[in-house]
Amino acid sequence: MIKQKLYIPFILALILLISCKDENILYLDFQNLNGNWHKNNEIEFNFESSESVVDISLILRTDNLYPFSNIFLISSIKNGNKNEIDTISYAFENDNKKWYDAQVSSIKNSKISVKKHFKIDSGLTNFKVKHAIRYLDSIMPQTKLDGILDVGLIVEKSNK
Repeated sequence: MIKQKLYIPFILALILLISCKDENILYLDFQNLNGNWHKNNEIEFNFESSESVVDISLILRTDNLYPFSNIFLISSIKNGNKNEIDTISYAFENDNKKWYDAQVSSIKNSKISVKKHFKIDSGLTNFKVKHAIRYLDSIMPQTKLDGILDVGLIVEKSNK
């Protein structure tokens, strides 16, 4: 009798968990940076996909120690015979809110689009990213970028 009482809630919880999965997300992973990102720390993600057209985005989790209103990133995507390198410029603004507006939490999540409707071949895809932020009067990137907690990569089926 007790086993039956536990069995039904377990099955319902399992069905709920399975039904909440987003079928559009092909890959999602984060790397913890412990509050700072060193310029020599190139973050790498590897994923396999049989999908042909995807949207690739970065997710940055920052806190109030991040000293800039923007970020510059250098990304590289290797898939099959393709090797694409891009520089990404992103301003921490959201709709009509500015990056310095008061937040409910000191931690902010930003989704940065890297590639939309990107055609990939089946097999392994390698994605690397590093920061290239610098002060206006300097040509050298910051050695250590404070306020970056995590960097994540999300690969989704394209809605094209």
